[in-house]
Amino acid sequence: MSKEKIIKNTILTLISIFAIVVLFYLMQNTRKESYVAKSEETLATAETDVRFSNAQSINVEKIIDENTKDRNTHEEITSYEEELEYLTKYRKSDYLYEGTTNIVQEGRNGIQKIIIKKTFNENNELIKEEQISAVVTKAALDKIVEIGTKKKIVVETPSNALSFQIPLNKPSGFTLEQFKKVLTDEKDKNKIFENNAQYFYYIEKEYNINGIFVAAVGIHESAWGTSKISTKKYNLFGYGAYDSNPYNGAYNFQSYSESIDLLARVFVKYYINPAGTKIYDNQVASGKYYSGNTLESVNKRYATDKNWANGVYKQMLYLYNKK
Repeated sequence: MSKEKIIKNTILTLISIFAIVVLFYLMQNTRKESYVAKSEETLATAETDVRFSNAQSINVEKIIDENTKDRNTHEEITSYEEELEYLTKYRKSDYLYEGTTNIVQEGRNGIQKIIIKKTFNENNELIKEEQISAVVTKAALDKIVEIGTKKKIVVETPSNALSFQIPLNKPSGFTLEQFKKVLTDEKDKNKIFENNAQYFYYIEKEYNINGIFVAAVGIHESAWGTSKISTKKYNLFGYGAYDSNPYNGAYNFQSYSESIDLLARVFVKYYINPAGTKIYDNQVASGKYYSGNTLESVNKRYATDKNWANGVYKQMLYLYNKK
């Protein structure tokens, strides 16, 4: 290639490069101007549309409180400790005669903490009370009693004639056979009272209480052992049930003998004996709910149903007439 041709090609190349540089520069300036124009337009628009939040000036807790609280009622949470009565376990013994018992292990009460929620109206009058929890802080120790199974026939007659004013802290005087007889009934569809008749007899011997009275309470409360609480929880008396939620509140026992024994001790300790009276296990009665030892007196503190005493007496009369 000649020298002239080489110089010509070099000049053309330089011209091409210069043209490309100029074109790139022009394109960059055009984009910059467009971007600046759009940014200024966006900023102007934003300045007219922007709004500042007033969240810091709102009292959220106050709004929640005003919209959730009931202006006509208020609630209080209280707690107290209560004795947890021990349970009694019965074991059969071929070495003892029927109607006799032998204490293998003494029972010991425990302690439980009860938490109650109370609701008051605007006049500070209590309108609702419900138990929301019960926590055992000291476990109870079961009492273990052997019961005789040897046959022995003893003829006795009831020591008390029945009346509405019959003292409930005195045994009925019925024999074991008489208890079995009067508690065998076609109304007892599940044979609960028939199969546990001996325990109503044993509580008379152990706790000095009218066993027919306790049986009548069980019949009245469980409709002869057909209620859900009695069949599902072995609780013939609805013990522990609150009117607002009876099934969930009712105590759950492992056997009917446990519920029979516990209710007898509750009546003896709290309802039918004045404070200081010597009772079972070398204890003395609390008398916390004592108003007297008759059905009418027990009704005042034991049941919210004012007709409870009449219902129990009706069942007692029915059983006494069957002896």
